[in-house]
Amino acid sequence: MNSEICKKLYSDDIIYHYTKASTAIDFILFKNELRFSDRSFSADPIESSKAKRGTVYYDMLADKPTTPSQIRDSEELHEFVEKLENEFRQICFCKNHIKDNPYRIDYRNFMGKEESFGFSKLRMWDQYADNFSGVCLAFSKNKIISRNQKKFNLIHDDIKYLTFRELSEMKLTDIQGELLETIGKKSYKKIIKEIIKKSFFYKHFDYSGENEYRIGTLFNEKKCGLEKVRDQYKFNQTMILDIQDCIEAIFVSSFANDKQKEELLLYAKEYEIPLLEMKWQHNSFDLIDYKAEMEFVNFCFPPKNKGEFK
Repeated sequence: MNSEICKKLYSDDIIYHYTKASTAIDFILFKNELRFSDRSFSADPIESSKAKRGTVYYDMLADKPTTPSQIRDSEELHEFVEKLENEFRQICFCKNHIKDNPYRIDYRNFMGKEESFGFSKLRMWDQYADNFSGVCLAFSKNKIISRNQKKFNLIHDDIKYLTFRELSEMKLTDIQGELLETIGKKSYKKIIKEIIKKSFFYKHFDYSGENEYRIGTLFNEKKCGLEKVRDQYKFNQTMILDIQDCIEAIFVSSFANDKQKEELLLYAKEYEIPLLEMKWQHNSFDLIDYKAEMEFVNFCFPPKNKGEFK
């Protein structure tokens, strides 16, 4: 791995997205875009499950019958909460472990510091990158946010990893009737909005190895992209993040097929992006400059013309 590439990638600005090779080639790189996903589709039930909330009254209000006005205000708050949670869309990335590793990383001392990089997460290659046969795309976080902030009013932050006890304390539970009466509906909405927004960036600490960075937004059908699915154009359904000129490197598994590697190589050459191959070993991996390797192979063994089998 080139020393300059290594230095550039070892930065707080670099974030990584694991995916299938076919998804990267056919959609992400072909269209230069990433799709926001509905968090209700998350495999993590802590994220995708809806809370069962009520309105509770304590102390002096506990013994008094609720008034029609209190009921209306309470219902409005519940609808407000549900709307926020239903509208949130997200794209997940992972980061380098910069703070956990104070050493200067470059090509000469890369060995032994592999876990400092976000592209070396075996569980991510397994779970999100097609059982070690996919790709990992390295992006500039600042470029993505700068390119999309005005359009989407992005909500983005590091994921905070909590225990079950902490999750129950930090996430919004019941609406507090006394607080609603004390500060009023408008002020309570502001409090709720901040709590809900922060909750979009909580996960159980068992996921902490992913070291996740998340970019999100609230759904707005006017900001959706146009999609064509089975010859049908889809409007107002999918929000799309523009990643033009935001990719800093492409990592491809050695298990990806040659056709996929060839297409990734063409993209990497056109946009002058490093293409690095993860060659899996019994005790680690080798990181190969795939462009340089293929130039050497083609020099030593010139490729046959297409259609030539002899």
